[in-house]
Amino acid sequence: MKAWFDRQPNTVKASFYALCAAILAACFTLTIRFATAEIHPYQAVFLRFFFGVILIAPMVLRKGLAELKTKRLPLFGLRGVLSAAEMCLWFMAVLYLPLAEATTLNFTVPLFGTILAAVILRETVRAHRWIAVVVGFVGVGVIIQPGSDAMHLASILPIAAALCMACAGMITKRLVATESTTSLLFYLMIITTPVSLIPALFVWQTPSLEALGLMAVAALMMNVMQMCNIQALRLADYSFFVGFSYLRLPIIAILALVLFGEVPDIWILPGGAMIIGAAIYVAVRERKLAATSAQATQIPAQDPQTATIVGRKTNGL
Repeated sequence: MKAWFDRQPNTVKASFYALCAAILAACFTLTIRFATAEIHPYQAVFLRFFFGVILIAPMVLRKGLAELKTKRLPLFGLRGVLSAAEMCLWFMAVLYLPLAEATTLNFTVPLFGTILAAVILRETVRAHRWIAVVVGFVGVGVIIQPGSDAMHLASILPIAAALCMACAGMITKRLVATESTTSLLFYLMIITTPVSLIPALFVWQTPSLEALGLMAVAALMMNVMQMCNIQALRLADYSFFVGFSYLRLPIIAILALVLFGEVPDIWILPGGAMIIGAAIYVAVRERKLAATSAQATQIPAQDPQTATIVGRKTNGL
């Protein structure tokens, strides 16, 4: 079976890993819903990171402590705080909202990423991507219907989680240039565990063995999901991969209907289409920008004037 899989084209292998990641993400969300029926979301977040530390320890020991050397601990710390906040908000969203709605609203991460890139990193973002961002947030409005009786305050939770995730993602982009994969995973777990323990202590109750088992399984699924994501991205570019990540929405919607009897609101369809369409468009435009910029850097050195002109033309899409 492995020999047959190895002979397949990279697109087939990437599709397999991306699909596995989407299924695991959906199953992770469902596992959290079951766990938070017994324990508070803050406590669930702590247990997720606690078990994450245990699962990541063998990798650290195998790679050696030299992999953990860094001069960027403040950035690691800020990333850890944002990740813990994002997880707390997301777990509460999973508890209080229909799963399809929470998942759809959380797809706004790329939209926030575009805004943050323009405001904080001073990246050039032109009309195409700004229009996509506006369309995406119109989709958010279609789903949550602000000002109407249909709006739930809990709808803010997955959106706030998406904002925290986008901020943490910006920091991760800076860290990957100098830090190893092992250090990125290890410091995330080792920082978020004590940070998430602080709010968990205020709501702590002794978890049952079932709840502990669910959170251990959830942590394992997240680790395997991250490995699948890495493998998929090694075999295909992000614009190919990102479409598969949105498959978790129909998977979650079907499983939530079967397991919890949740019927998605009719407004999820048009609103979700706008959010997902905008997010995919942003991803594709960013890929084109990166490809065009890479081509510009390959202009022969003996023609600096041409290189300057091309560089100006490709500065943002």
